[in-house]
Amino acid sequence: MGEVVDDGNPLARPSGGACAEGGRRPLYGRNFWIVFVASFALNSAANLFVLFPLFIVQLGGSASSIGAIVGTGSLAALLARPGAGFAIDRRGRRWTALRFLVLDAAAIALYLPIGRLGWPIYAVRMVHGAIDGSARVALFAMVYGILPEGRQGEGMSIFSLCGMGSAVFGPILGELLIRYTGFEGFFVASMALAALGALTISALPDDAPAQIARSGQSGATVGYGTMVRDRGLRPLWLVTLLFSLAISSRGSFLAPIAYARGIGDVGAYFAIYSVTAVVARLATGRVIDRIGLGRMIVPSLLTLGVGLGLVAATGHTGMLDLAAFLGGIGHGYLYPSLSGLVIARTAQNAMARSSTIYMSLYDLGAMAGPYLLGIVGEYGGYGAVFIAAGMFTVMAAGYFLAVEPDARGRRLA
Repeated sequence: MGEVVDDGNPLARPSGGACAEGGRRPLYGRNFWIVFVASFALNSAANLFVLFPLFIVQLGGSASSIGAIVGTGSLAALLARPGAGFAIDRRGRRWTALRFLVLDAAAIALYLPIGRLGWPIYAVRMVHGAIDGSARVALFAMVYGILPEGRQGEGMSIFSLCGMGSAVFGPILGELLIRYTGFEGFFVASMALAALGALTISALPDDAPAQIARSGQSGATVGYGTMVRDRGLRPLWLVTLLFSLAISSRGSFLAPIAYARGIGDVGAYFAIYSVTAVVARLATGRVIDRIGLGRMIVPSLLTLGVGLGLVAATGHTGMLDLAAFLGGIGHGYLYPSLSGLVIARTAQNAMARSSTIYMSLYDLGAMAGPYLLGIVGEYGGYGAVFIAAGMFTVMAAGYFLAVEPDARGRRLA
C-alpha cells in the first residue's frame, strides 16, 4: 500500500512503489488530521454513550434489558454496514461519511422524547445503530488510504488515539452532563459532537468513487465471502470478534457493577483505562512495527483479559483502578496491532469491503456480548460477567498462537 499524496485526491493510493516510498513520505499530513478530528468527534459521542445503560436503568430496565437494548443497536449497525460499503464504492468515502454523520446527529435527537421502556427505545436504538455504524465504515475506510506500507502500527497507534483520547473525558463529561442537565443535556451534547464530525469531514475534497474490488489474477469480483475466508485475514476476523465480545462488558455492565457496589464515580475507571492506553501508544508507536504487529497480539490479549477479570473484584480498595490500568495497557497495544495487520493484509482495491467486515465484527461482538453476558449476569451476578469477558481474550490468544505460530517468532506483517 502506498502513501497518500496530500494534494489532490486525499484518499487514493498510487499503484506502484508503495513499499519503497512509504517510509519516506510524511505520515501525518492535513488529511490524516481531518479524518482524525472527525473520528474523534464521533468517538466522543460514543464515549458519552458508555453511560447510556444508566438511562435504561432510570427507565426501569434490568441487566437483561440493558443487553437487549444495547444489542439492538449493534444488530442494526451490523446489518447496515454492507450498504455503507456499496455506498463507498459508488459515491466515495467522503460522501458516505458526511451524509451519515449528519444523520447520526438527527438520530440521537430521537432519544429526547422517550420517557419509558417500550418499543420506541428499541426502534430509536436500531436507527441510531444503523446510521452510526455506516458512518464508521466510511471513516475507517479513509484510514486505509492514509497509512503507508510498513508503518501501519505506528499510524494506527496515533490514529486510534481519536478513540482512546476521547474516552479520557467522555464518561466524565457524561456524568457531569447527567448530574447538572439530566439526560436531555447528555443527548444534546452527543448530537453536537456528531454534527462537529460532519463539519470537519466536509473540509476534505470529494474522492473519486472506489472501484469494485477485483482480484489481481482473474479480474473477478472479490465478494464478502471471499474476504471472510481469506487465509491471511481469517485469523484476524476471529480475534477481532472475541476482542469485541470481551470489551462489550465495559460499555454495558461497568457502570451497573460499580454503582451496585457503592462506587458512584465510574468516570475514573474509563479515564485511567484510556490515559494508560494513550500513553502506551504515544510512547511506543514505532516499536510496534519494529517488534512485529503479530507478535504484539497475544500478550496484549492476555493483559486485557486480566484487566477485565479484575473488574469482578470491584469494591476492594484500588482494585477497579488496577483493572483499568491493566485493561488500558492491553487494549492500548491490541487495537493498533490488530488494525494494522488488517490494513497490511488487505489489497488496495478491497478497502471498502475489508473495512465493512472489520467494523461489522465489532458490531457483532457488541450485539452478542451484552446478550450473552447479560445471561451470565442474571445467574452469576455482575462479577461473573467480567470473568467471562476475560475468558474471551484468553480464547483469542490461544487461537492466534495455534493458527499463527510465527506470533512467537519473526515479524508477521
